[in-house]
This record gives sequence, C-alpha cells and structure tokens, in this order.
Amino acid sequence: MVRQIALGQTTLAALLLTAIAACNAPPPSGSAEPEATADPASESDLPADEVILQTVLEQAESQDSCDGFYQPEVAAAESRVYRTGDRALVELQCATAAYQSVYAFVGVQPDGTLQPLTLDLFYPNESGQFERTSEATVGGLTSFDPETSLLTVFSKARGLGDCGSLAEYRWTGAELELTTFRYQECSDSPGEQVDPVDYPRVYP
Repeated sequence: MVRQIALGQTTLAALLLTAIAACNAPPPSGSAEPEATADPASESDLPADEVILQTVLEQAESQDSCDGFYQPEVAAAESRVYRTGDRALVELQCATAAYQSVYAFVGVQPDGTLQPLTLDLFYPNESGQFERTSEATVGGLTSFDPETSLLTVFSKARGLGDCGSLAEYRWTGAELELTTFRYQECSDSPGEQVDPVDYPRVYP
C-alpha cells in the first residue's frame, strides 16, 4: 500500500513537470508571433525619389514646365526631391546661366499627383511702385530646409550679386506661400556689398 502511494505521487510530479515545460516551451516553427506593424499614418505611400524625379523630368519638356528654359542634362543631374510628411516638393533645375540657375517647382500629393507650382514675386514698375506677379519659373540661387519647409531664393540682378531680390516661401503641402520679399535696386556706382538679408523689405 505504501509503495502504491509513492508511485502515485511520482507520477503526479512527472505530470506537473511536463505541463510546466509545455507552458514555457517556445512556439513551434511556422507559428511565430505576428510582428508589430508600422503606423500607416507615419509612412508615405509615395514612390522612391528616383521614380518621382523621372516622372517630373518626362513631363517637363512636353508640358514646358520650364517656360522655354529646359536643359535636359542639367535637369537630370541637378534636380532634387524634398520629402515633407506624406508629400514632396520637387526642385526642377531647368537650366544654368552665367551666374545663377533657372528653377521650376512641382508639388507631389499623397496619391502621386503632380502639381506645378508658381512663385509670387514683386517687380518695380516704371513709376518705382512694386507690383506683385506670379511666375512658373524663377532665376537665382536656392536653398530648402525640409525641417521648416522654408525655400529661400536669392535672385541676382547682375553678376556682381550686389543687387536683386531675396524671397522666402513656405511649402504648405499645397503651394509655395510667399512669406518675405526683399529687393535691392542696382546702382550705376556700386558701393559696399549689402547682405541680401539686409535688403529693403517689400513684403510683408
């Protein structure tokens, strides 16, 4: 009788150890836990930069995006794609001139739609009053900060770079909104060079 009880206790202990081991065993191959998926809202469905750029380049000549200033080799080598959230801004470098380049800009929407953009500028008329206009292309030297979505365009009026305009635009995801425009008139007797950030402000 005593021996039967001992055997029963041994069997019970073995069953308990087997159950514990089964609980702690790793899952069998092919039944791994599903991986965490990324938040769809944090990812962009836009194609790769190379694909975006190639699409813009293909349309640039046929749609005259550069307003007659298109140099294919320059555009292919120097154009840039800037991603901002689920959208992108394409800086299409249309051509290179003597001391600055010609640019056009294209917005890329979340569904991949291309949107040609215009830039607002101010020009002095015959009476010296500034008039606001909108252009498809701009000549100058550009820089873009993806963190602030701020595009800066310094347009030289002549090679010396002592006069011209300095414009700042904010990429809203739908347009390039003019935030600041400065203009320095050229003089027949140039004096000390003025930093473009110190040009007289025309807007706002």
